[in-house]
Amino acid sequence: VERWAVDVLFSQKAKENVVSTDEIDRMVENYRRSLIQNLYQDRLITQQLLPTITDAEVRGFYDRELALFELSEPYVKGFYVKLPPKAKTRDVRNCFLHREQENLEELERLCTENGYEYQFFMEEWMPFADLAHKTPLTEQQLMERLLRKSVIEFTEEKSTYFICADSILKRNDTKPIEMVSGEIKELLINSKKAKFIKQVKRSLYEEALKAGRVILY
Repeated sequence: VERWAVDVLFSQKAKENVVSTDEIDRMVENYRRSLIQNLYQDRLITQQLLPTITDAEVRGFYDRELALFELSEPYVKGFYVKLPPKAKTRDVRNCFLHREQENLEELERLCTENGYEYQFFMEEWMPFADLAHKTPLTEQQLMERLLRKSVIEFTEEKSTYFICADSILKRNDTKPIEMVSGEIKELLINSKKAKFIKQVKRSLYEEALKAGRVILY
């Protein structure tokens, strides 16, 4: 409250001592115009330029620049369940070992109804460190186990852990294209943006000339 009051008082004192506000008005108007232009430019890029980035362009860039997409840390796809002490493991184990869709749905129901900690990440890559932090194992210990067997069950500190690693990407592996397609599209957009905006402005100018809204003397 004190900071707010000081700010208001100081603003009032500034207004009393800065008689001419023409320069401020010009600065505000320039900033307003720039802000509107930037918002419109972003909308143009999203609506007109982004849809022109094809999957073939993304794939081509990916294939040419594989060195850009080296992983600095491992990633994993799969799912994880943690059961508290004395929890019944049989039903969870049955669902866990048979990974058809109906079994996964049943596993999710069991976890939800019993308050078990769980996470499904079959469709997206999770940093391996995030998965390891959910367990009492180190990253190296967990990685060694999952490389030997993709589905593991173990008990540590009275809790039982079920972990499935459908896919593992190790450090220095190349990121799969689905992980970096958004990043590639952003790079391609940035490379085309200046030319695209220049073309839009030129077209706008030529249309205005033709319509008589801009007259050259």
